[in-house]
Amino acid sequence: MSAREKTLLILIDGFGMDYARLSDMPCLRRLAAEGKFREGKAVLPSVTNVNNASVVTAAFPEDHGIVSNFCFDPATGEHYLVESAEFLERPTLFEQAGRQGRRAALITAKDKVKTLLARGAVAAFSAEVPEAWVVDEIGRPPGIYTAEVNHWVLRAARCLLRRQDIDWLYVSTTDYMMHTYPPEHGASLDHLHRLDRLIGDIVDEHPRLRLGLTADHGMNVKTRGIDPARVLARHGIAAEAVPIIRDKHVVHHGNLGGACYVYLGDPASLAAARDVLASEAGVEGIYSRAEAASLFRLRANRIGDLFLLGARDVAFGDLAVEREEVSVRSHGSRHEEPVPLLLYGEGVRGMRVEYNLDVTRALLFSGESDSSRGNRAAVDS
Repeated sequence: MSAREKTLLILIDGFGMDYARLSDMPCLRRLAAEGKFREGKAVLPSVTNVNNASVVTAAFPEDHGIVSNFCFDPATGEHYLVESAEFLERPTLFEQAGRQGRRAALITAKDKVKTLLARGAVAAFSAEVPEAWVVDEIGRPPGIYTAEVNHWVLRAARCLLRRQDIDWLYVSTTDYMMHTYPPEHGASLDHLHRLDRLIGDIVDEHPRLRLGLTADHGMNVKTRGIDPARVLARHGIAAEAVPIIRDKHVVHHGNLGGACYVYLGDPASLAAARDVLASEAGVEGIYSRAEAASLFRLRANRIGDLFLLGARDVAFGDLAVEREEVSVRSHGSRHEEPVPLLLYGEGVRGMRVEYNLDVTRALLFSGESDSSRGNRAAVDS
């Protein structure tokens, strides 16, 4: 067992409060009882890139600049995936730890998280692109669309904490299982019970460990699909609708999610477009660029003319018609905002946490909370 003090920050992708409450996870229950636990908030829009970036930088999107998994440049008409560190405009925890004389590393299931966020890490790899020495020790990772890939990630984390002189380790899983199974399903229960055991193994090996655990979003069943661009086109309004969830992992969600940016062909059509979308059942929130930037702390020059949030059962996407029935478990809206916040280790009980990013601030910056700037993201217009 290691007597060295280490810090482990785990982001369980898609681990909403229903999974936290219903799953058989005795290790996490013990850590919560001995440390600090509460229901907190993800950053909106509640998607992977936005929230991983927020947790890794301990900042909101207005500062770090990541507002989507996928972006549209209205000046060029170009679409692109947000998977490169060039988009990230805030120091990472790896860089911050390095300035404090500590060595920080990253392990993820999805390679896009590594390529976006690993700047400053002394070691970084993913289950999609693993390091040879890890494969030699624990075998090749399972496919990204399996439960076992997350277990492989935790076993790899255990190896890295044992083998290398690492002070800080950030671990991010994938949410394929949450996209596929509700929390009460046997496959989900088994997946998270095994994940819990692996976390317990790490805690047992490092008695001086400080641990933070949170999630990037929850998950809900979506049955109503809406294509905002087609809705607007019927009223003679040209627009590009960008589902914020869109990425390479289409098996997860089919590029259907609970939030959307709308770029208008003519900015003068803003009021008319807003009126049209406000009349659509299932469009729960409509915000101008300025409103969205202020309320949700987003980078104004990287979002659309309008920001849409859907009802609990609504997903926005590129459809063949304006509306259609869909069947997908997905996220992106404020209905997937509640997430667990867990801190364990010496001195954590007095730390203030409200958002998932505050877990990083608490562990890395001695409890300073960015949420002291005000809970503007929870306010509707």
